[in-house]
Amino acid sequence: MPAMPAPRLSLDAEALARVVERLGHDGFGAALIAWLAPALQPAHATAFRYDSGLQARVVMTASAGGGPAALQSARVYAGSGLARLDRLRGLIPPRGEAVDGNPAIVRLRREEIADTAYREQLWDRFGLVDRVSALALVDGHWSAFNLYRDRAGGPFGARELARFAALAPLLLALLGRHLDALQPAAQDGPATRLAPEAAEAMLRRLPARLSAREREVCALTLAGHTREGIGLALGIAPSSVATLRRRAYGKLAIHGAGELFALCLNHAPR
Repeated sequence: MPAMPAPRLSLDAEALARVVERLGHDGFGAALIAWLAPALQPAHATAFRYDSGLQARVVMTASAGGGPAALQSARVYAGSGLARLDRLRGLIPPRGEAVDGNPAIVRLRREEIADTAYREQLWDRFGLVDRVSALALVDGHWSAFNLYRDRAGGPFGARELARFAALAPLLLALLGRHLDALQPAAQDGPATRLAPEAAEAMLRRLPARLSAREREVCALTLAGHTREGIGLALGIAPSSVATLRRRAYGKLAIHGAGELFALCLNHAPR
């Protein structure tokens, strides 16, 4: 989209402080969308993080007023295979290609979507009409922060798009710090992450009897997913993820993802 002069921004410092307070905790997305509401009036917000195979993981969702639409649409996006049709994926350069540090600002309007399934299942189903995204490398991972408008709010205006572009570096930095804080495995976890299927197979060999849900949570933890990402994948709240992981660690007499990985290795076939 063409560059626009960024207008002077007047944003609520107290609301931004609440965003910072929620870094690494439940409610980060809700605090962020509340902070952005006066200037950008988004209906929903999501964030994607891409792995080395360019598979998108939804790592944050929030809806204005706390409704479920962003979470529900994210589950469809992540679980239906439609993410491969997202134009953001095609903008990620090949590995090793030099990139500048500026976020790419990408707008997508409903009428621009050619694929019927993508439009109907992800946009029409949830009443979406416009999306603006900031795409950049964040801590070595391609990440996208997205804001949406619905039919009630109508499309973003030129001034709002310029405001979003001005805020994009800060939004991506906040997202990166949030994801770092959500990842205890980044400090005590294994250097090599496992595919969830391989991790679950290893967990089945452990002597402690984990429930199916506890095993799923531990498998996704070993695969490097955040607490919020695990919640999205399993359709449960991040707080439930934390409870299930704590319960599993108690049964296994361990205290973190690094110990979990070591325990699985100790019970692997020789």
